[in-house]
Amino acid sequence: MRIERLTPDDLSLVGRIDRSEHVEVQYSVVDGRLVEAPVVMTEVPPWDQSGTGPFSVRDKIDFCARCVAAGGVPLGAFVDGDELAGIAVVDPGFEPDLAWFAFLHVSRPHRRRGAASALWAESVSVALDAGASSMYVSATPTGSAVGFYLRQGCRLADPVHPVLFAEEPEDIHLVYALR
Repeated sequence: MRIERLTPDDLSLVGRIDRSEHVEVQYSVVDGRLVEAPVVMTEVPPWDQSGTGPFSVRDKIDFCARCVAAGGVPLGAFVDGDELAGIAVVDPGFEPDLAWFAFLHVSRPHRRRGAASALWAESVSVALDAGASSMYVSATPTGSAVGFYLRQGCRLADPVHPVLFAEEPEDIHLVYALR
């Protein structure tokens, strides 16, 4: 597994990610506690390759580009030479002392093989190098995503970041202490 810093021109690689997933567990936050919730969509499809809606490749590339333009660092995980396993974007200077882990997607064939952990570890290093003391995560509420972040040591954000919560109110908002 090789982790590389990407350039803004590399963001089109997002289109190679197969984000499809079978979901068995989903979470919500009730009264400050993480609880299992009814699964809304058991079969998450790949991103729309030709559209411009919220689940399209174009939308994800544009999101990553906005993050990078604001100071985010795009990272790619590669295996077997140049095969893309996953992409992350971390904004190490999102706010004073606060980094934002803005984007993480690992392609379905490469999940559970260390790509997410390697991208997370490099993102933590980038955030620490920038002087952040914590990192904020807005996680898709699936069991696989939330479980990953909890295993990394994240905890429920209390309070949630008002701007990030307003953008993703259904997500599970977490924070990770870097120091």
